Parts: sequence; C-alpha cells; structure tokens
Amino acid sequence: MTRSRIPTGRALLLFAVLAGFTSFWFTLQFTWTPEFQATALPDGPTHSNYHAFRGAMLALGVNLLLAWVGIRANAIRLESWAIVVFMAVFYYAGWWLAWPIWGLHAPYFSAEVVHAVGTVCSLAGLATLKPDLKAL
Repeated sequence: MTRSRIPTGRALLLFAVLAGFTSFWFTLQFTWTPEFQATALPDGPTHSNYHAFRGAMLALGVNLLLAWVGIRANAIRLESWAIVVFMAVFYYAGWWLAWPIWGLHAPYFSAEVVHAVGTVCSLAGLATLKPDLKAL
C-alpha cells in the first residue's frame, strides 16, 4: 500500500466513525424512550426498545472495528481487513436494504445524511486501506 493512501483512508474512516457514533447515540436513546415502544405488541411493548439497544451495540462494535482498521492501517492483515469489510457490508445493508424491500427508512432527513456519510466514507476508507497482496 502506498503511503499516500494511508492518510486518505484514515480520514475517510474518521468521518465514517463520527457518523457511526452519531447514529449509535441516537439509536441508543431509543432504548429508554417510551414513545419508541411497540404499544400494540401485547407480549412485550418494550421489545422495540430492546432492538434499539441491540442495534446500538452492533453500531458500536462495527465502528470500533473501523477505528481499529484506521489505527492499524500500516500493518493490517488481509484476513482481518476482510472480516471488517464483511461486518461493515452487512451493517450498512441493515441501513439501506429495508427501504427497497419494505419501504422503511430513517425517520429524519438528517439521519439519512449521517447514514450516507457513514456508508460512503466507511466503504471508501476500507477500499483505500486494503492491504496489498504483494506485501503478504
């Protein structure tokens, strides 16, 4: 990997992680928000709060992995990079696939912007920091 790609990849991942932590915080807040409850669900109106917490923990985990790639950009192994890419792709699929399949999306335009920044910067940063096969 050329040395000029490392700062670019790190900057992209920094923007991705900032967007991801923003999304994490707002998602985590739904954990304790009564208005987020599924009141029509007789067996567990707080089940949606539980899913918000699960989503927030997934966001935290993926964003910590992205930060780790940025920190280890000089020495990351292909296998480790590929695992983070796999996690990121499915994490962002959760943000975007619900819209074309079920018509579900973030409730606010600002959230859509945060999600777009997170997705584009994350995947571009990971692509930029892909370890060279020749270096292995």
